[in-house]
Amino acid sequence: MANRTRCFAVAAIALPLVFLVMSGSARANVIVVNTTDSGSDAAPLCTLEDAVTAANMQEPIDGCAAGTGGDDTIVFTVTGSIFIDNTLTVTDPVLEIFGPIFGGITIDGGGSREIIDAENDVLDVEDLTFAHGNITELNFDGVPVGGAIFENGFGLFVEDCTFNSNEAAAGGAIFGANAELIYILNSTFAGNAADFGGAIYNYDAGLLMTNSTFSANAAESTEGGALATNLGGSFVNSTIFAHSISGGNCDGIDDDGYNISDDNSCGFSGTSVDNSTTLKLDPLGLQNNRGPTPTIALESGSQAINFIPIASCDDLLFDEPVTTDQRGYGRPSPGDPNFCDAGAYEFDAVAPVVLVPNAERVQIARSSNPNSDEVNLAVTFTENGAPICESDQDALNSGIDLALYAGDCAGALSNGLQLTLSPFTVHTVNHQSYGALYQSFAPAETVSARMVALPTPASPACGEWTLNLEVSGLDTASVGLGGGNPFALVLTTVDGDFAGCFNITNAIVGNQITAPIRTVRRGVRR
Repeated sequence: MANRTRCFAVAAIALPLVFLVMSGSARANVIVVNTTDSGSDAAPLCTLEDAVTAANMQEPIDGCAAGTGGDDTIVFTVTGSIFIDNTLTVTDPVLEIFGPIFGGITIDGGGSREIIDAENDVLDVEDLTFAHGNITELNFDGVPVGGAIFENGFGLFVEDCTFNSNEAAAGGAIFGANAELIYILNSTFAGNAADFGGAIYNYDAGLLMTNSTFSANAAESTEGGALATNLGGSFVNSTIFAHSISGGNCDGIDDDGYNISDDNSCGFSGTSVDNSTTLKLDPLGLQNNRGPTPTIALESGSQAINFIPIASCDDLLFDEPVTTDQRGYGRPSPGDPNFCDAGAYEFDAVAPVVLVPNAERVQIARSSNPNSDEVNLAVTFTENGAPICESDQDALNSGIDLALYAGDCAGALSNGLQLTLSPFTVHTVNHQSYGALYQSFAPAETVSARMVALPTPASPACGEWTLNLEVSGLDTASVGLGGGNPFALVLTTVDGDFAGCFNITNAIVGNQITAPIRTVRRGVRR
């Protein structure tokens, strides 16, 4: 499934009407978090804690727009870690929190507080890392539960997320209490710990999980270092359970096929495998393998590689193909399109956006006059799709979002020059397509761009494009581009489904040269 695009024609389970509001609502708002600060900040800053409060109270809080009580969405224009001062209690009926699909956002409990207490109807979290949540308060039946997320509402959706080093008495990462549905896709759970259910404790919820990876979680009891189930059903497919420190991997699991465990606690059979000795997860554990969240890579020779026939590479809830891994890379990999991998990471997968080597050029020319700096950029890039090309993977006809930040892709990215290059006026001459675009913004900024369609490379390429861009009338210092190399160039499809971040270390940075006015004297012949 492509990230952030859903069709709620549910085949696997009949859901009440409340879930249908997530497909679109007349009353909805986007709340933009523009700082990694904790607590509250005065406008124009909007912190994550203020954003959640604005959604809950349906009124503007500091620099955060008001929620509506409908299908509200929190997004980020920054990357990095947010160390929360207080647990994020969610009561807005339907709330989505979407991390950036480059750079990443980590919501960190600092080892002393629970991260999210979900008391609403539906909470949807995507492309986020939850780290060091720790609950000690007695928040459920006299027990501290849910170090990262306590799901005490109607439903929880988790996609492309990582849960790292969270702790509780039950459900170190997630505790589900009486929820109608907990849906997990393409997510990684590593180093979480609890007395029961080191990573997840399903108290009495309907749990559906696909293509996720568990490693190095711990349950102090004998109940599920990775996943423990009390009363609800925990249906799992295409998932890896490995290296639980204590408690075994599983306690009470419904095997839906193509799962792999490195012990016998899950009771797998049929297409699933117990006691695997060849899982070969990266011994370094969580790493920056590109994408918005840290993942655990598969090493060559892993049993998880090409483990699932393509006809079974579907998620449990929507019964649709899972077409990307946790990083947003194509699933399956081009090497064998007839199979995909178990777990959240697809081996040898192709990035959705790739720069053609040595084709990028960035120039920043600064002026002593206000709002007179210029940025010139040229880049050739390929958009890839596997197994299919999505409709928004066509930069010429669909547009492309471009951002240039100070720093590199591994660091926190904020501020920056951010442009939406759409729509291009497209022409075709002698079978070659090209487009032109012109934009102007106050006080003096102008954007002109030209994009040319190159011959499309072999599959899995969706298209290859050359972009030439000129932005003038800038104050580069005000957008954080006042220094020198390196810079991070981010290209994102306009629907926000696919992105690539690229380090630029050879940008030409300097001052504009103002030529003196010369007076030409003409001699007079006598």
